[in-house]
Amino acid sequence: MPLDLRINEIHPISDFVRNASAHTARIRRTKRAEILTQHGRPSLAVMPAEEYERLSAAAEYLDSIEAIRIGLEAAEAGRSKPLSEAALGWEAL
Repeated sequence: MPLDLRINEIHPISDFVRNASAHTARIRRTKRAEILTQHGRPSLAVMPAEEYERLSAAAEYLDSIEAIRIGLEAAEAGRSKPLSEAALGWEAL
C-alpha cells in the first residue's frame, strides 16, 4: 500500500463514527488506509485487514533480520559462547 497520503484520506474521528459504513466501503474498495484525526492531529490509521497482516508479517521479518545481524556482529567481535555453555543457561530457566 502506498505511503503517500491524499487529503481525502484524512478524516476527523467524529466523521468516521457518523459515517463508518461509507468509510469502510471506501477503504475496502481503494485498499488504502485512512488517517483519523482528533483535535486536528493524526490519531489512528484504519486499513484493510489484509494490509495490516502484510505489514505485520513484514515487520516480523525485519525484526528477524535485525536479530541475525546483531548475532553475526557479536560473533565477529568475539562476544559469543559455545552451544554447550549457552544450553546450560537455558536449562537453568
